[in-house]
Amino acid sequence: MLRLTKPCIGKEEAEAAAKVLSSGWLAEGDYTRQFEAEIARFVGAKHAIATCNCTIALTLCLKALEVKGTVVVPDFTHPATAHAVLNAGCHPVLCDVSLESYNMNTWNGSPFAVPVSWAGNPLSTYPRTCFIEDAACSLGAEGVGSTYTSCFSLHPRKIITTGEGAVITTNDTLLAEKLRLLKNFGKGGGNYRFNDVSAAVGIEQLKRLPHLIKVRRELAAVYDSLLKDADGVTAPQKTSGHVYQTYAVLLDKRVNRDSVISKLIGKGIETQIGTYALHLLPQFNRLKRWANLARSTVLANQLLALPMSYDLTLEDQQRVVEELKLAVS
Repeated sequence: MLRLTKPCIGKEEAEAAAKVLSSGWLAEGDYTRQFEAEIARFVGAKHAIATCNCTIALTLCLKALEVKGTVVVPDFTHPATAHAVLNAGCHPVLCDVSLESYNMNTWNGSPFAVPVSWAGNPLSTYPRTCFIEDAACSLGAEGVGSTYTSCFSLHPRKIITTGEGAVITTNDTLLAEKLRLLKNFGKGGGNYRFNDVSAAVGIEQLKRLPHLIKVRRELAAVYDSLLKDADGVTAPQKTSGHVYQTYAVLLDKRVNRDSVISKLIGKGIETQIGTYALHLLPQFNRLKRWANLARSTVLANQLLALPMSYDLTLEDQQRVVEELKLAVS
């Protein structure tokens, strides 16, 4: 089976975790402080705050900034983005996205937004004072985490992982102080701390990140080349800072994407949808929205994520594309 993705974990992570386990201190402590410092240094931010998952990270940012009322989110995103807004007591408004970048380009002057740098593709430039970036997929992407306050996921499907967890990076010292209070039983917060076992794994994973990004960019370049003559399949937008946490192709509207997924799994190739159009999900279909969300709907129905495991060979990728061409024909 050619897997969609898999974590790159070796003996270094196992030995680091074992060292913490034998130390007798497993809760958040010195390893977490070290991990936060190394993440901040890696992305070029003043502060990094580790917490239990990215949904909580986004929620805590909104609470710390005392955001109220309307918050615009892309319609094309994982439900966690909207859940974080709701958890913070705010009201999500759904915005359409670009068919090229898969990202939200504007939010029509709303006072606050949570845009998503989806699949590892950096955002276009926005006013830095009016949003928190859902950068769940984008650790290591060019400029992400150093320009805006950003929330990164450490889930196993991300480029590096600590099992579960997240890190917030920011240049706002006051915000960082508030976040540390909120995640540690501060007023309006709770217990959203990290732990030193995960942090020890994260420190080793971070050492691998530059190599893993290089591998993913090389895999993406191979796919780009192989897909040049693929009828009914459009490769994702090329940007210099993209880290390709997901490599997702847009299928022609005449193609049944879900049927393609079934055909490929029958050939031993794991693929997946890109993500959801929130307005098509029952729990979100009554949310306010900008315009008709037509592009988000197209992406939700026609985007296909291809295998991007770090150990894919050229022959593996050739097989994926050959079977994909057959499946869409």
